[in-house]
Amino acid sequence: MSETTNPYADLTRIDYPLIEENTAMPPLTRDAIRNEARSGLEEIRDFVTTDVFVAKLGELYDLAPEDRDQFVRENLLDPAALAARGITVPAGLKIQRSVFGDGRPTIFCVTKLMSDGIRKVTYTFDSGSLPARV
Repeated sequence: MSETTNPYADLTRIDYPLIEENTAMPPLTRDAIRNEARSGLEEIRDFVTTDVFVAKLGELYDLAPEDRDQFVRENLLDPAALAARGITVPAGLKIQRSVFGDGRPTIFCVTKLMSDGIRKVTYTFDSGSLPARV
């Protein structure tokens, strides 16, 4: 049996509060959560569908899947690299690395923290979701 390693094990989560396992969620009504989630997702959508961001995604998906991790680290997680391409991440949004317990091949995500400071909405981009373009 081969040992599986987590390539994201050395990453630490920044900018979001650390929440204990059994911490009660701050009170938000169902409508407030629905409205904030919808608004946050629309804000993320509006950012990730800009021409300059879509062009950067095209560069990412031009690469073979095994080369995409390094590209994300050097281009999408680096504010100077984004600025050099004319990409400005709107206030309140964050591009970050992410890993999920179900093993999906997420390469990065764009998140928006909700007003309670705990909940967030996320668009994920998976390495295998699009093959390299030819």
